Amino acid sequence: MKCRNCGAEYEEGTLFCPKCGKEIQWVPEYNTLETLIRQKELQEQEQRKKELEAHKERERLQRKAEQERRKKRKKRMILAGTAAAVAVVVGAGLFFVYQTQINSFDFQMAQAETEFSNKAYSEALKYVERALSLNPDSAEANILEAKIYLKEGNEEAALSILLSVVENHPDSTNAYGEVLRLYEKNKEYDKIRDLMSTATDSMKSKYQSYVCELPSVSPAGGSYSEEVKIQMGTLPSGTKVYYTLDGTDPDSSSQEYNGSILLDEEGDFTLKYIAYNEKGISSEVGKETYHLTFKAPEKPQISPPSDKYEYAAEIIVTAPDGCDIYYAFDAEPTTESEKYTGPITMPEGEHTFSAIAVDSRGKVSQISSAIYVFYG
Repeated sequence: MKCRNCGAEYEEGTLFCPKCGKEIQWVPEYNTLETLIRQKELQEQEQRKKELEAHKERERLQRKAEQERRKKRKKRMILAGTAAAVAVVVGAGLFFVYQTQINSFDFQMAQAETEFSNKAYSEALKYVERALSLNPDSAEANILEAKIYLKEGNEEAALSILLSVVENHPDSTNAYGEVLRLYEKNKEYDKIRDLMSTATDSMKSKYQSYVCELPSVSPAGGSYSEEVKIQMGTLPSGTKVYYTLDGTDPDSSSQEYNGSILLDEEGDFTLKYIAYNEKGISSEVGKETYHLTFKAPEKPQISPPSDKYEYAAEIIVTAPDGCDIYYAFDAEPTTESEKYTGPITMPEGEHTFSAIAVDSRGKVSQISSAIYVFYG
């Protein structure tokens, strides 16, 4: 059963409506005109109420929809603004990175080395030129540029760059190494010698195989009164020395040194000598001048001394070791005189005995003399 007031369902015997609380009439009412009018008014009120609620609901839904649309528009605007800002930031970042890379020596060098290792020499040259525009004095960049020119067959340009690096960076082992390899490849050993002659001690130690030191000489040049035996200092393995004694410049076709050089004649000697190492690289030319003037031997000793003798005494002559003795009676002895070979019997009469000593070099001593008187 239903409540006449609100239409809610209720069970039989219920006295009041469980929904609206209106008393339930179990005695049938008669539909008077007043009752019918009242019912119609109630129905109209209910209808207006429902329409009003429906209108409010539609307005609420419209407002909600409008709010949603506004939120979406705002969100889209925010997203669009954010995207634009991000694009600006990213663009600025990319531009900054690009500008940073363009102005970064390290970046340009890294790219150049990568292209060089990939044998893309033209591209490598572009990057290394940019690096040099940022740091023209960089030994690293100049050496890489020279290597690129070498790969492209332009040795003249490469060598010019490398020599400039050696001059401006005397401690650059890489620059020295590239120049030395280039000279060695072209067998320009004199240029290697000249290059290493001005190198620092540490560089000479680093590239020791490209250095040929001039050996020491003993005794040094000077004036000597006896023969001179010249010897060189200890030579590194594979090193050879060549020399001349007439003042001309030596080379590998000159007399080769073999342990010593003997000067056993009087005169002036100009020793010039040069060393060559295993690579064929020469040292500088050394020079020593020797002046030799040999002393004459001591004059011979004659016995017995000058005197009158009653018997034919034996004349004995002695001289320094290695000397020959020549003698004469009553004349000045020469190397053409009689050669003394042993004691000589004193001749009868009064005579002057004279003798000279002659050494192995032909140097003649002063004359020794004794006067003997023997008449038998």
